[in-house]
Amino acid sequence: MTVTTYEEARGLDVPKAAVGTVDIAKVRALTLRYLVVSTILLGAGGLLGILLRESQADLDRISPNLWYEVMTAHGLATFVGWAAFALMGVTWWVLAECGLPIQGWGWRFAVACFWTMTVGATGVVVTTLGMGFAGSWVFLYPLPFHGSWSMRATGIFALSILSVGLSIFAYCFGILAVVLGDGLGARSRSWGNRLGCALGFGYIWPGRFATEQPVPFPVLPLTVIAIDMIIATVPLAVLLVEMVVQSLFSGVTVNPVLAKSMLWWFGHPVVYLLLFPAVAIYYHLIPRYAKRPLVAGHIIGVGWLIGVCANVVIGAHHMYLDFPNTFQQTVNLGMQPLTYAVTIPSALSLYSLSFTIYRSDFEWTPAARFLAVGMVSWLVAGLQGVGLATIQYDALAHNTLWVVGHFHNMALLNIGLVVFAAAYAFVPQLTGRDWHSRRLADWHLVLTVVGGYGSVVPWMLQGLEGAPRRWAVLPQKYETLSQIALPFVLLIAIGQAIFFYNLARTIGWRSVRISLGSRVHSDDTVNPTERPSEALGAVLAGAGVALGLLCLTSKPLVWAPLGILAGYTATTLGTRRQGWWAVLAAAVLMLVGLAGFRVPS
Repeated sequence: MTVTTYEEARGLDVPKAAVGTVDIAKVRALTLRYLVVSTILLGAGGLLGILLRESQADLDRISPNLWYEVMTAHGLATFVGWAAFALMGVTWWVLAECGLPIQGWGWRFAVACFWTMTVGATGVVVTTLGMGFAGSWVFLYPLPFHGSWSMRATGIFALSILSVGLSIFAYCFGILAVVLGDGLGARSRSWGNRLGCALGFGYIWPGRFATEQPVPFPVLPLTVIAIDMIIATVPLAVLLVEMVVQSLFSGVTVNPVLAKSMLWWFGHPVVYLLLFPAVAIYYHLIPRYAKRPLVAGHIIGVGWLIGVCANVVIGAHHMYLDFPNTFQQTVNLGMQPLTYAVTIPSALSLYSLSFTIYRSDFEWTPAARFLAVGMVSWLVAGLQGVGLATIQYDALAHNTLWVVGHFHNMALLNIGLVVFAAAYAFVPQLTGRDWHSRRLADWHLVLTVVGGYGSVVPWMLQGLEGAPRRWAVLPQKYETLSQIALPFVLLIAIGQAIFFYNLARTIGWRSVRISLGSRVHSDDTVNPTERPSEALGAVLAGAGVALGLLCLTSKPLVWAPLGILAGYTATTLGTRRQGWWAVLAAAVLMLVGLAGFRVPS
């Protein structure tokens, strides 16, 4: 693989007039920062997932309380902390390559998205593994208020998820700030008309939604998800604020069915917070490797018109069994066909992408291989979703491991493969370095896919036999399939270890330091234009010591690593002496805590 320059890699949909308008060093550094931090979260969340499968297979059984803590942390670390976070970061690079400047409010929102997600992810780790919160990563109300954990843990967890919600808001407003800017080339100055152009209406009504050049296809799904998630996140934010208040004043409550409706109004579109940016990457890279424009691209505009309307109203299909009988049939009558309708953008996209590859001079790079396999998994997992959208089948499969298998099929073997494809495609452009090994990239793909399906299929078979989901200890008759899955889980782990090694060797130490916000010389490979202040480093150093002190109360193997991480991050921000003292203090306090010393509570 050869390193491609930014200008050379901009692809077929890049407006030529946009050359030179983007401060590419700034976008490059920010995107790399997202990728590095999200990859760290993948490693942490993946290890937690292994622990869950080992326990269910009775290989190394952990206590049910710990299992539910780990399940809560694993779901949020991998789904939000890795996949969503990585795709958010890659979004800014894709838009820049499409000739849309990331500047002004677009840039401010992109930076705010990074930090609010980082704060939220940290809070989730602290409340789950440190404070014992185990209310599940979907935190179905009122469960968070009826566990063995404290009300303080519930309140901090809700605040952490609220920070994640703020990150989603920042991401969506950042997208809109970018796509509605001058880079769009819309002839009208009306915001409504410009929004229609960004949604691809110009491919349907070219006279009314006119632009100086065709709107790049990746802009369409990104604009759709920005609109949908702004609408969908508001009810969740209201629910989280209510939960924070309830953790302080127990007399404040909300109707559980209303709370669940508010959650799933957000909970279904948030899946597309991963899928739609992944589709944008497909639109961006497949034509590049096929060396020709997207086939039947104008038809895609019709699909996204359906998607932007249907996506935010179908969350109730997660609640087919929850509504009172007098209301349930009416809701179900609308949710089932609307859920079928939301598959139309995916179906049209798969058709277009497949025929773009067909009979083309396709360049089979590592990124292209990941994309091709991801498309197959997209189809497989999509058909599974159609099954779950069918009321009669959902009544049988809804609370079984079949749903867990379907979810991991889509999240790891479609969206996850797209995240890896983006890394293989863009890291050379972000760092100026070729990948360390293409052969390791191929092994990464093989081990992830074989291990992934070997892990997913047992779940689905168990689900068809009625195995319940979210059970720490499954009935004994399901243990055999759980044990069969373990070698495949190990293959996934080996595959990701290969990726981590290949990535570390590729980007080098300097790029890691820069992506964490360190102060470096101007002649380094990556040259960020904005660096965090030393004041932030001092705060993190203090936080590292504070987290270390918690080792004297409980769980030193949780608090000390967090303190060490905070102290180390402080060193990268310029406060080297304070940061290393924080690292040393946390390590010493961990040893004291492990020795059995405790401060009486």
